[in-house]
Amino acid sequence: MHTPLPLQRYRLFESHDMDEARESVARVFCPHGLGMLRPRAELDACHHSAPLSRNVSLNYVQYGPGVHIEPGYLRDFFLLQIPLRGSAEIRCGAQQVDATPRLASLPSPTEPLSMRWADDSPHLIVRMARPALVARLEALLQAPAGRPLVFDLGVPLDQPALAPLVHFIDCLRHTLDAGNALQATQALARHAEEYLLTSLLMSATHSHSRALAGDSRRSLLPRGVRKAQEYMQAHADQPLSLADVCREAGCSARTLQAAFRQHAGMGPMDFLRQLRLDRVRAELQAAKGPGAAAGSGVRDVAQKYGFLHLGHFAAQYRSRFGELPSETASRRVQA
Repeated sequence: MHTPLPLQRYRLFESHDMDEARESVARVFCPHGLGMLRPRAELDACHHSAPLSRNVSLNYVQYGPGVHIEPGYLRDFFLLQIPLRGSAEIRCGAQQVDATPRLASLPSPTEPLSMRWADDSPHLIVRMARPALVARLEALLQAPAGRPLVFDLGVPLDQPALAPLVHFIDCLRHTLDAGNALQATQALARHAEEYLLTSLLMSATHSHSRALAGDSRRSLLPRGVRKAQEYMQAHADQPLSLADVCREAGCSARTLQAAFRQHAGMGPMDFLRQLRLDRVRAELQAAKGPGAAAGSGVRDVAQKYGFLHLGHFAAQYRSRFGELPSETASRRVQA
């Protein structure tokens, strides 16, 4: 059986023509040079592009035989490029990496970019608008960014700090592959965009990593933790990012995380997830009417609290309460 390509329902083009491939990819990314590493090889190009929000899209790009790609300056967007197999030589400014499925590349738009993709090296690419990523950085810093945001070109995906980001991108890909158009629901799209951008900024190394970390040795008064908790409790059914909570608590992200672990035994976003699970359970237990046990009822309540992937939500719910959300809803209806 033929295995479908990632994001296949979002296909933009398939082509063996160099000019068509270059022009089609440029419509999503930017004008660029494109050529074969082996002149007589036959191009086998395709591009699938799934918009997550106005600022973020997930893309699958393949060329078949090896190609060289010359975008120059990306200018207004960042690319997190993950080879699904094979390898790619990436040069951006003074940095160079040999990207593999375990080492992604993250070229910065203020540095010139040149790439050589090896034979059979399809990529999953997250395109992020530069203004949105910089705005997220400034929200976490609670200050203007000042100098340009420049990432280390190599992003080691097997590092523990990057595991939540890798898992989330994989979750998004499978959600979109299943035909769930998150961009059609504004609240869900905003949840996903903010988590993705914040996770990237907090886990990948870049020019503002030290400033973003702040001085985690400073202790935050328990009053600050309580203030953050009260804010999350009051807005649990709204899109909340770590930056929103930091703004309310009046501290950097790293300081708030350290304070939460010290005073609450978990990180702030873990607290928020548990709070939302508790709210979902309470609403399912209080639901009335014959439709309460239906899957759509569980789905509606889960999405109300920002749970995008029902499979992962159900697993988290069962881990916390020892039963599936559908079982909670069914028992309430039968009572």
